[in-house]
Formats: sequence, structure tokens, C-alpha cells
Amino acid sequence: MSKKFNRDTETKIYGENACLALFKSRPMDIIQLFLTKEKLKTFSHITKYCAQNKKAYHIVTREELDQMTKATHHEDVCMLIRKEITSSLEQYLQTKPTSAILIALENVSNPHNIGAILRSAAHFGVNGLILPDAKAATTAAAVRTSEGGAEYVNVYEASDFQKTMMLLKKNGFQILTTSSHAKKSLYDLKWEKKVVILFGEEAEGLSKNALALGDTIKIPGTDKIESLNVSVAAAVILSDYYQKVKLHEIAPRFK
Repeated sequence: MSKKFNRDTETKIYGENACLALFKSRPMDIIQLFLTKEKLKTFSHITKYCAQNKKAYHIVTREELDQMTKATHHEDVCMLIRKEITSSLEQYLQTKPTSAILIALENVSNPHNIGAILRSAAHFGVNGLILPDAKAATTAAAVRTSEGGAEYVNVYEASDFQKTMMLLKKNGFQILTTSSHAKKSLYDLKWEKKVVILFGEEAEGLSKNALALGDTIKIPGTDKIESLNVSVAAAVILSDYYQKVKLHEIAPRFK
């Protein structure tokens, strides 16, 4: 039914919103489409595109999709696609952005957390996600959980956080680290126009070396729990940035 795919240049994604976003963003990168008959109506415009552009699509059973995706949350659709050619963080900085927000993750490997962060990042207009291994943000599970957000957030790889943060600082970025034990409240923070926010894994948080890289903030609350899920914490902080910085940039256009 499907050709053996090249893992270096091709990958599989699944999930309704993830596949719809891929089609909206870069339909030319679809190689094959697999879906159940129940999804034909929702994906009729995509099957039509495939037929017109000589791209194969296959009607399959849920059991076949289970086996194909090695998951049960595929939502009755899977795509074999070409991997997107991405630029490096250095190339992005060469564009000399005057306003930007980046997220950097240290030791965050759960694909569902990464996917949820990508979803919030797309919603609040984040310019890029920095990870020690960029592949963690392109797994099928992360892409599905992002509900389409993965198509709208650039992912940059940085194996040396210290070196990467120094590069960002040199380029005028405010560096913020996060900890539930910090003294400074998020709501007292004065945001700069260019900022990178560091998040660590839930159990241990950011390493001491990472915490030393910038100003550390916390999300105030009742203190009845140790901390928020990392993806929830990211959404709360991004919302504050969007309200205080992004909305002020957008508002003048409507006056």
C-alpha cells in the first residue's frame, strides 16, 4: 500500500488538526495520505488535491492506522510527508528582529508537553522553540498534541545552552529563567521587546547553570502545589507577554 519511507527526508504525522494545518501550510510536502472512510468528508478538499496532483491517498481501517502510526490517538488520519528544511538560530538572528519571543527547553522530553507548548507558542506568536535535540519537537506525538501549532513555530537546535544564551544576549535578548522557588513575580516583570524564556523539566526544574543565565521569575499562586505542568506554565507566561507587549504592538494599527 505505501512505499518504505526515507527517515532522513520523510516522516509521518497524524491527528486531524495537525494534518489540516500541514495541508494549509505546505501541501506540496504531502507524499501520501491515509484515512478512514469516516474522515472522507472532512478531508475531501485534500483528497481532491491529491488526485489532481498525482499524490496517492488510501482509505484504510482504524486497525491499519493503529499499526501504521503505532498509536491509538491518530484520529483516523495519517500523512507521509517530506520533512521541512529549517534554518538555524544563527540564520534567524541575521534577520535582526526588533521584537521577538523565544522559548528554550532544558531536559523537557515528554512529547505531549512539547506538543502542548508548541500549541500555546503558535497561539501567542512565539518566534521559535529552542531544544537540545530538535527532533523532539517533530515526533508524531508532539505534532499531534500541538493541534497544528507545530506548523507555525520554528524549531532551533542548541546542544550548548550556555553558548546559545550568550549568543542571544549578545543580540539584545532579555534572558528569563523560571522556578517555582523564585522571589520575583511574573506580574512584576518588565518585559523587553526581545526575550527568551527558559523552562526545565517538572521534577527538577532548570539546572543551576541554566538558572544563572538570567533573571528568574515565578508564577504566583496559592502555593498549595509545588509547581504547574511545564506546558501550563509556558502558556501562563506567554499570555502575560502577549498582553503587555504584543497587544501594544498590534493596537496602533487599529487606531
